[in-house]
Amino acid sequence: MAPVSASSTLSWQQQFKCWVSVGSTTLLRIGDLWSEQRFVASPEHEVATFKNLRIDRTTTQLLKVGHSDEQGNFLLPATEHPWHMANTHSYCVRVDLGDSRSLVVPSMELARFYFGSSSQLLAALFLPPFDSKKLYSDLRSLDFFGEDYELDLADGIPEASGPDIARLAISKLAANAAAMIGTSLLQARTQGALDIYPKCVFPFEGATTIKASGKWLSLGGQPRSTFLVYRLRSCSHPFPFENLKVQTSGAKRRPWRPAASNNAGVARPRRAGAPAAKNQTLRERDASGALAPQVRRQMPREVKFPDLSRKSVWSEAQLAVNTGSPVGSRGATAVADFAVGDAGSAQRIRSITIVEALGQPDVPPAFLLPAIERLTRLKRLEVMLLTASIDDGWTVPVPYAISGEGEIPPQVFIEEGENSHIERVAAFRIARGRRQVHVVIAESRDSAIYIDRAFDGPSVSVLLERACGVAAVAD
Repeated sequence: MAPVSASSTLSWQQQFKCWVSVGSTTLLRIGDLWSEQRFVASPEHEVATFKNLRIDRTTTQLLKVGHSDEQGNFLLPATEHPWHMANTHSYCVRVDLGDSRSLVVPSMELARFYFGSSSQLLAALFLPPFDSKKLYSDLRSLDFFGEDYELDLADGIPEASGPDIARLAISKLAANAAAMIGTSLLQARTQGALDIYPKCVFPFEGATTIKASGKWLSLGGQPRSTFLVYRLRSCSHPFPFENLKVQTSGAKRRPWRPAASNNAGVARPRRAGAPAAKNQTLRERDASGALAPQVRRQMPREVKFPDLSRKSVWSEAQLAVNTGSPVGSRGATAVADFAVGDAGSAQRIRSITIVEALGQPDVPPAFLLPAIERLTRLKRLEVMLLTASIDDGWTVPVPYAISGEGEIPPQVFIEEGENSHIERVAAFRIARGRRQVHVVIAESRDSAIYIDRAFDGPSVSVLLERACGVAAVAD
């Protein structure tokens, strides 16, 4: 798709504003094309990668998008980018690239990218004053070096937001960036501003590589001087933890039930809630308190934070026994509408939480299927999946150490034709009363199932290192 030009769109004077739930902005991206309130396309625009970018107080500035320098040169020239003209008082962060060039990221995009892993998290940050207890109740270090953490999320916050919340819980810089969102809104409101725009900055300081799509603009007659970001696509800056266990309040998650077998006997059917209509509509109203809330997963195009791909972020989930396929409630009509946010009405609108997910944690990886089918047949035993990760719902990367040059040891990769990926591993706890045994299953074909009857460590990462060993550092 060709980049969008000013001549191919309506004049900025014909723009209109509408109210949407803050949580629904996880679905809205600058530069996307909409028609009659329906999403049409997300053009690629221009894609640029900025390597070894330095983010700190000496290289960044928080500015209004209508800012002009001492020579009268506008940060975003209207002749090349007229679409911001009705919102010149909104905020952005300008990053110095050197050679009189700069990267400009709208504050709303910073908030959406770094804190938009779920609609619940984003909405909480837009409700001042900032209160971390709305997000998590406790954070504990799991080892002497403080690299492994256990995070207890607040009620209603999904596991997908665990890494984002852990970052702001551990890092003061991230906490300040999160708090700035609500504080700026409250300040603008008390000052009587007609249009209120959020402020947000990067939640870290240091080196990073950023990939973004947007548009190069000129500055003072010099072409390609300013890259205006429409959508951040990835950021390589590391999270302030090595491994993270996430715990949520409420009922334990049951990630998968095996299909009914002909010789498995007759299972009692499970009752399911009212079914969803085929073409549901997002409504800007309070949802019903009588309908069970649901989670909707959206798939990002690529990995937002490459650092997480080498780290273990997991929770525990009870493995469900075979109870047959779910059946709908008798006489229940399909739910046609859903809404983002808390329930507060009697209308037939289902409350949903929108989360970002790398994959759908419904079906286990193929190498785990034989073991899981056996585990689900165990009777009078509690089987817990200890590695319910945020990416595939079942496994985490096999433990390994990185060399001083940042290289991953080649022996942890599994070759699949022309493609390769880091080996995955899963851990289970089988318990009956006080007696328990831990089982670790690695993806590699020549890896045997590891059984540990004596493990009583504080972290599943310790169990995995005990089972798999840490791979040698790359030469």
